[in-house]
Amino acid sequence: MKVLPELSIKKIVYGGYGLAEYKGKKVFVRYAAPMELLSAEVIKEKGDHIEATTKEVIIKSPSRKDPPCRYYYYCGGCQLQHIDTDKQVKIKEDILIESLRRIGNLEISALGESIRSKQDFGYRTRAQFKVSNGSLGFFAWGTHELVKIDQCLLMHPAINDLIPSLQELSKKIPHLQELHVLYSPNEDEFLLKVITPTIYDAEKLRKLKENVLPKKVVGIGNYSKLGDHLLKRYHIGRGFTFMQVKNYRYRVSNDSFFQINFTLWEDLLNSVVVRDKRRVIELHCGAGFFSIPLSEGNHFVISSDTNATAIKDAQYNAKLNSRDNIVFFHESAHQTLKKHAGETIDLLFLDPPRGGLTTDELSLILQNKPKEIIYVSCNPTTLARDLGKMVRGGYSLKSVRLIDNFPQTYHIESVAYLEL
Repeated sequence: MKVLPELSIKKIVYGGYGLAEYKGKKVFVRYAAPMELLSAEVIKEKGDHIEATTKEVIIKSPSRKDPPCRYYYYCGGCQLQHIDTDKQVKIKEDILIESLRRIGNLEISALGESIRSKQDFGYRTRAQFKVSNGSLGFFAWGTHELVKIDQCLLMHPAINDLIPSLQELSKKIPHLQELHVLYSPNEDEFLLKVITPTIYDAEKLRKLKENVLPKKVVGIGNYSKLGDHLLKRYHIGRGFTFMQVKNYRYRVSNDSFFQINFTLWEDLLNSVVVRDKRRVIELHCGAGFFSIPLSEGNHFVISSDTNATAIKDAQYNAKLNSRDNIVFFHESAHQTLKKHAGETIDLLFLDPPRGGLTTDELSLILQNKPKEIIYVSCNPTTLARDLGKMVRGGYSLKSVRLIDNFPQTYHIESVAYLEL
């Protein structure tokens, strides 16, 4: 394998790679740290860039540390465990600022205070395990090769305690592709999804639930996978659990979305939710994580999502929390924006998927011009693109804050505040 000698790592870029140059080409190096001198083995080479992995560190970065996970250099789940946590946050802040400047053409000198995870490990309440030939684990970085694991340090300890049962389950279901776990730290119970290419016998799955899995697994469903989408075939047992955040209680179904890092739940609500607005529209509301607190502090809230199960949960949660000034609609963001075109909107609350806003959605927003916008993002690239268009459309960008939702990984979440 070709080795590149003495690469100087300038910085860490989005994706978790160290950036260097070699003979006029950019080199993206796995497991590098800022300001290091190292050699790297080439993984693949394309016309204008090379992807490589660290072979030997010649001059070590002061931010480098030994990763605590024994699977780290094999499993593809984490990219930054070898870097000090404070430095990880600084790296993500720098990437976010650079994205806003380069992609959004926005002049931003500094971010607001970052919203940091309370724990560096053990923060995830949801897991998506890959399964191959009866073995359970995660795919190696950039491949579909399974790395078998007995624990994942990012997971809540209760999920790790469940892994031996999941390993046994993986051996008993033929052609099992994935196992998804949702855990409620408040109720101390689990919901599972088993993903198979063809339907698995419901009575057999019922017996496995009773004989292999602990009683804390209150529900299990059989699903097929179509691209990135899961299609439910059937469900056994209870299809939902409950989460508690501050004084809010939420029903969360197996097919609904809820914030994954439980250590950040309260800080997210304290930092993101605003009050004293007359009319609020929220897009991509999920099970109502932000919706319910928004309805408590504001006069009237209209929320929507394309996930029918999440909307049912959100409607239930409004009743559960005695909120009668919020309505939920099962419809697309575009449909909601179009339906309320021409109306006065005091606050538009956005929490879109990784692709950000569509061209039509952005056009409707700029036509209707809500007085204020809060934009929660899970992708700095699409955030920068969308914010740039909003600012050129008449909005003032008041602040942007990093949300360090996923320590040890390259993922960057953030929240932006805009006003007319």
